[in-house]
Amino acid sequence: MTTPSDATQPSALRWRLPALALCTFAYLYVFPYQASLNNPNENVRFYMTASLAELGRYDIDMPRERWGWVNDGAVHGGHFWSVKAPGTTFSGVPGYFVYDKLSRALGHAFDRTEALWVCRVTGCVLPTLVFAFYFFGWLSRHARHGVAVVTVFVSTLLGSLLYGYGMMFVSHTTSAAVSFATFMVLYSIRHAEREPTVGAAVLAGLGCAGATFFEYPGLACSLPLAIYGAYVLRKPRLIAAFALGGVMPALVMMHFQWRAFGSPFTPGHLFVENASFRAAHHQGLYGAVGPSAAALYGLLVDPGAGLFPMTPLLLFALPGLYRLLRDPARRADAIAVLAIVLLSVLAISSMNNWRGGWTVGARYLALCIPFLAWPALVELDALADRLPLMAAGSAIGATAVGLVASGIPSAYYPHLPPEITRPLPQVYRVLIEHGYAPMNAAALFGAYGGATMLPLLLGALVALGLCIASVPLALRSRASGVAVVCALVLSIPLFMPMKHARGVPEAVAFITRRFWPAGHDAVARLRDTLKAEASPSADQLARLAALYREEGRLPEAERAQRGKL
Repeated sequence: MTTPSDATQPSALRWRLPALALCTFAYLYVFPYQASLNNPNENVRFYMTASLAELGRYDIDMPRERWGWVNDGAVHGGHFWSVKAPGTTFSGVPGYFVYDKLSRALGHAFDRTEALWVCRVTGCVLPTLVFAFYFFGWLSRHARHGVAVVTVFVSTLLGSLLYGYGMMFVSHTTSAAVSFATFMVLYSIRHAEREPTVGAAVLAGLGCAGATFFEYPGLACSLPLAIYGAYVLRKPRLIAAFALGGVMPALVMMHFQWRAFGSPFTPGHLFVENASFRAAHHQGLYGAVGPSAAALYGLLVDPGAGLFPMTPLLLFALPGLYRLLRDPARRADAIAVLAIVLLSVLAISSMNNWRGGWTVGARYLALCIPFLAWPALVELDALADRLPLMAAGSAIGATAVGLVASGIPSAYYPHLPPEITRPLPQVYRVLIEHGYAPMNAAALFGAYGGATMLPLLLGALVALGLCIASVPLALRSRASGVAVVCALVLSIPLFMPMKHARGVPEAVAFITRRFWPAGHDAVARLRDTLKAEASPSADQLARLAALYREEGRLPEAERAQRGKL
């Protein structure tokens, strides 16, 4: 059995820089932004960031007047406020402030989209990449087999919903990173891998409270982490330092809530401007009405959005947790992880808005992903001792499925409406075949359209190549064969049609009509070509109509068939 003391395998660290380089490229190359959606999850945070950076105020009156209405805003005391936990908002302030001042100094016109990109990169992407650096090192110290380390790392950072939300100005990935970074610090202290200093205790306290500071549902993580921290640190002076670290973000959050909503203990959900949202939050405890089977199914095993189908490598966490609970040396750590995961699942499945609106995967369970990645690593490492071919092949196959099931939605369009039940065949097949592509670094060279996503595809293939390269040479070819079989089996549910799916064509039509940047897809190019011709042929018009129909755009198809472009 692998233990913390004998699991150290420094050679696994040789994969850290290539893996981190791949992550850096993947997170910075693409900019999956759709302005027409007016994404409330992102924009209400951005509004408050702008207000803090420019005026030093919590309210979002100025940005709202400047840029228009945004959902997820609250009304209280004659002002408009964000209802989100303030962590991400604060993390974006330095980048926004510098961009705003530089724009003024250089005479550059302020551009809201540019400012949002800066906030995404400085407030979310860079912290995620810093976490990725330390996360890989931590994984490599607790597994003997490189394939376990690399596949878990790639699945977590690129093959899960953490990828999509790590590129947006939202809290899910940063909350997960802060939470598990705290666990890594405490675990390292408990197992004598790190000195139990006052500074380390303060840092752990900051992260413990930070889970909630970034994301209100993170309270389900902060509470078990606080108990685990007290158990690990034990000495009064260290526990006091731990508490001091936790008090700092808590006080900032309480100050915001006091100024905005009249009480340091009251978040803004009961004052939401949207009447239907406000009514939902008045049900139960801020919308928590009790767990349901439908929510548990949708969050965990639904093929279109469930945590395990979209990142199947996490399935190894189930036997991995059992293995850890049986290990006296790591039982307390496993209990903390199990409590965090179970409380989070229980809390989110109790919400009347458990799906989270237009989303990729179970976004409210993002915080659980790194906590499941650790037991998955433990199980894969143990399996590699007994059945190395099966361990390597299944891990690589599961990672490949995660890169497709979560990576493609994250990079292309991470805002799926609830009508979409099988995202890959219903939406992303159409987007890819028709040449749609989000804004990405190729635009710097004047290139747009589907071909600009080929570098990202190459990056995914290199990530899989890195996984294969981490397998002992004698097993690589056979492990690759097992991986193909495993990937095919795990992919079946993702592509199986769902009976009685309604609203899919309309949802696809909504996405394709408003996709940005516009004008570079197959429909737009053919339409522009036909407009330039004096008399388009019937075959050309039929082709255009067929493309429209594949996108669910039936009115446009009928007009094209009649020659009205």
